[in-house]
Amino acid sequence: MENQHPLPTSELFWGSQNQICQVEGFWYLARHMESIATFRSEFQPRNDDILLTSFTKTGSTWLKALCYNILDEQENDILAKENPHGVVPTLDIAFLHDRVQHMLLNSPPTGRSRLLHTHLPCSYLPEKVRSSPRGCKLVYVARNPKDTLVSMWHFFNKMVKAFPGGPFPLEGAVEAFCSGVIPWGPYYEHVVGYWEESKKRPEKVLFLRYEDLCRNPEEQVRKLASFLGRETSVDVEKVLWRSSLNRLKELEVNKNGVRTDAPHIPNSIYFRTGTVGDWKNYLTSDMAQPIDQITRVKLQGTGLSFDDE
Repeated sequence: MENQHPLPTSELFWGSQNQICQVEGFWYLARHMESIATFRSEFQPRNDDILLTSFTKTGSTWLKALCYNILDEQENDILAKENPHGVVPTLDIAFLHDRVQHMLLNSPPTGRSRLLHTHLPCSYLPEKVRSSPRGCKLVYVARNPKDTLVSMWHFFNKMVKAFPGGPFPLEGAVEAFCSGVIPWGPYYEHVVGYWEESKKRPEKVLFLRYEDLCRNPEEQVRKLASFLGRETSVDVEKVLWRSSLNRLKELEVNKNGVRTDAPHIPNSIYFRTGTVGDWKNYLTSDMAQPIDQITRVKLQGTGLSFDDE
């Protein structure tokens, strides 16, 4: 592990004392860099691994629940007692914990696919993950940038609670989002990186939009199950019910429990509204305009778009 950050550091946009550092064009929480370096250098992907990928606050919790329930051959409904983030480890932080690190690096094959997650951009994934032609499939979920921003703003205000006088001003969050100086940002380069890779290697990378999951959940779950090799065995209705926000947020483990790998984080922080278009309740036209402008520029010519509802 290199004991330095090759590019400048910056304070986070919600005003805490945490630092983010820039490496190869993207920003990361400085306290995660040791875990990320271990992940990139020591992780050995298996051919049947499934790596869920996402920018922060774009539907990671729901994607983890959906994929776990699609792959759950034992029908044991673990998510009734465990938060999705406890069942599907995020590798960006997993290697900070000795028990999880040992499990990921030394556990023998069990004959079942490992379900894992990362927020890393496509270009910064471990070389062994990227170079594998078909093994270690990737599933990426993307979300409308304005809903992503609003969800981030709520999440980090709850997480940090360090800004004097109340929540960090939303105007400041908009400015930081547009500049890209946010954890795992810039948002647009993150999304486009996986989008382009999914077009080049559709057998390796499945790209999903959060809005499509909300509007056509049955169709999207079938697509997801097919990509994961479970199209003939999946019970779509059961998967959607077990994975639904309404069900998960009312479970005791998510109402009053805490992260097993981070006891200071309540599980309830991962469940808010999950609705499409919630940004309209928070962003003024003056706030939305610069996001719309940069979205047009960054997505021009990619073939990717997001509904504005």
